[in-house]
Amino acid sequence: MNKELPQRLVALRRNHAAWLLLASRNAPLTLACLQSLLENYPAGIPFDDAVEQLATLFGDYANDSDFETGDGESHHLAARKELRLWIRKGLVVERDGHVMATDSLQRSLGFLTSLEDRSMTSTASRLGTVQREIENLESQLNPDQENRIRALKDKIAILENELALVEQGEFEVMAGARAEEGIREVYQLAISLRTDFRRVEDSYREADLNLRQKIIGEKRHRGEIVDELLSGNETLVNTAEGQVFEGFHRQLVQTAELERMKTRLRSLLDNASADKALDRRQKRELRELVSHLLGDCLLYTSPSP
Repeated sequence: MNKELPQRLVALRRNHAAWLLLASRNAPLTLACLQSLLENYPAGIPFDDAVEQLATLFGDYANDSDFETGDGESHHLAARKELRLWIRKGLVVERDGHVMATDSLQRSLGFLTSLEDRSMTSTASRLGTVQREIENLESQLNPDQENRIRALKDKIAILENELALVEQGEFEVMAGARAEEGIREVYQLAISLRTDFRRVEDSYREADLNLRQKIIGEKRHRGEIVDELLSGNETLVNTAEGQVFEGFHRQLVQTAELERMKTRLRSLLDNASADKALDRRQKRELRELVSHLLGDCLLYTSPSP
């Protein structure tokens, strides 16, 4: 057995926000509260509102020995302390008086959802997806011009044959189990985009903070520090985190593509198979995906001054 593995896992248990979050004594109550609030207010919840909701939940479970809801102190005070502790440890983040999700929170909620998800997916379908991605990547990495030409001609031939069949009225409309599986896979991929965005945003903010601390920590004239901070955005954009964030942002501001995506999602959700593939919450998340992604992006398009 790899002797370094236990040490890495111990380090993750001590330091990783997602592990700390799930190991917290009051995690079920706080997570339940935040998940409900964030579903209704994806752009963030006023801190005091979150405290009020959590205090109410603490009161409901005051006599439950599984939780520590603040013996000898008001539930409101206990809820405020709990939320401040989560913010201090980076389990959630507070921006402009609003509590917002972090990548760690999104991962934890996704993990908890997966524990209850008993839907089956087809390995054959996933294999087909992997095969297509391998084919596309191999073609794009191959420097041989003749190989690229041959690959494109093969694709054109397949599409022309498919077009001819459709023009003759010969095409299959996916239905039943295959349609349900396809919708579930689209849901999983689409919803993971928000988690990806949170991870990119968290990394970007950390890089921004490190850059500012480095600039201010150096012994320079105040005017030089101000100049460095003002030009810091360009420096940050050139970091790995900045490049990923900028790419994400460029993709999200392509309005026409997003409108087509929104229209196609609505079409998927109008399909009869969607009712069997997804529950009410999942359908709402998919329907609101584009607006939530745009909202997340607008919340943080550049480092704060």
